[in-house]
Amino acid sequence: MSETWKQWEGRTVDGRFPLESYLGGSDHSAVFLTRWQSAAGDSEKAAIKLIPAGPDAEKQLARWKVAGELNHPNLIRIFEAGHCELDSKDLLYVVEEYAEENLSQILPERALTAEEVRATLPPVLKALQFVHEKGFVQGRIQPSNILAIGDQVKLSSDALEVPGESDGRAGVTTAYDPPEAATGAPSPTADVWQLGMTLVEVLTQHLPVWDRAGTTAPEIPLTVPEPFREIAGHCFERDAARRWTIAEIGDRLESAKVESALPVPAPSAAQTSAIAGKPKESPKWPYGVGLVALVALAFFLLARQKPSSPPPEAQSTPAPQPTATENSQPATGTTTPSNQSGVVRRVMPQVSPNARRTIQGRIKVRVKVEVDAAGNVAKATLESAGPSKYFSRVALEAARNWKFSPAPASEQGATREWKLQFAFSRTNTEGSAVRAAP
Repeated sequence: MSETWKQWEGRTVDGRFPLESYLGGSDHSAVFLTRWQSAAGDSEKAAIKLIPAGPDAEKQLARWKVAGELNHPNLIRIFEAGHCELDSKDLLYVVEEYAEENLSQILPERALTAEEVRATLPPVLKALQFVHEKGFVQGRIQPSNILAIGDQVKLSSDALEVPGESDGRAGVTTAYDPPEAATGAPSPTADVWQLGMTLVEVLTQHLPVWDRAGTTAPEIPLTVPEPFREIAGHCFERDAARRWTIAEIGDRLESAKVESALPVPAPSAAQTSAIAGKPKESPKWPYGVGLVALVALAFFLLARQKPSSPPPEAQSTPAPQPTATENSQPATGTTTPSNQSGVVRRVMPQVSPNARRTIQGRIKVRVKVEVDAAGNVAKATLESAGPSKYFSRVALEAARNWKFSPAPASEQGATREWKLQFAFSRTNTEGSAVRAAP
């Protein structure tokens, strides 16, 4: 099936959902970008998942229908599901929210920091707690099912199952499944085990080592910091009844946040004497409630670093005609007119506060623009995208709205090129422009 999926690009499902582009899949399923007509009549991006229709097709459709009725800000919304046929193949489809990225796309590049996990884990716990309270289990907690939409972290909902009900996978296990998974009966405690496996993986880029046939729990690397080490240990109880619940995990995470914010007692006179003359250590500013509440696979998706470094600055600012303009803007981002060096209007990218807080150091994005005779941007393309799709997008959108001086008579009919650079930090955005050699 995997070879067939991509060949279906351009086809239409159920006469309504175009398969615009193949996003990925496996031998059992495929996901395409499609369009969904909202109740307001707007056409929105959506994802459509196709799977072969097996003997439990009606049961699967019923599950998707129930999942579509669940409403939680940290659950992927399901819009519609049904039967379809492509090339004489009987299929089921489910149309759901389109997510730009998921955690499995980040891990090949780097592990998450403890701070990023502290910001990412709470929305996942909230979604799981909601699912369990509604009488379901997620069943497939792993990085690929933790997704980002804008600045929200969301959990996949198209695999929801009923606890104790056979899911047809008896005897088939994944690296994330608990010892009891061989029975094929999903449970909330199995979700907890999978959460522990995922937690260790996102912090180390590797699943913990363990022997499924043995009697010991998975080995948690020493590099996993607290409280995540303790949480993972309670997720990995081989006796499912002894594992922590989602609520207990949330409580431990909350208590760790409080502990980190507690003031350090002043040293006694004896201690002060003992450490006299030693250099002071820089205090670590505690993360308060506001930071932990920042929801963002955007937090780690936007801040991730590519393995290859962008080309040196000099490569995007050619020596010929080095006419440049550079300015800084406050964190909110504004549009500022300027007539310096041929730039008439300079538009700065609009960056959300949540996205700006994810920045580590500086993020640079370079955009090449083609300018017409009137000074308007006719075309804008990314020359150096930087480490984040989000910042690349807002930079490209801003660049399209720059305005330059009209072309002199000697350059009428010729295309002028400018190269813009945007540098993002936690406090401001800087923009510069240089005229490319004709």
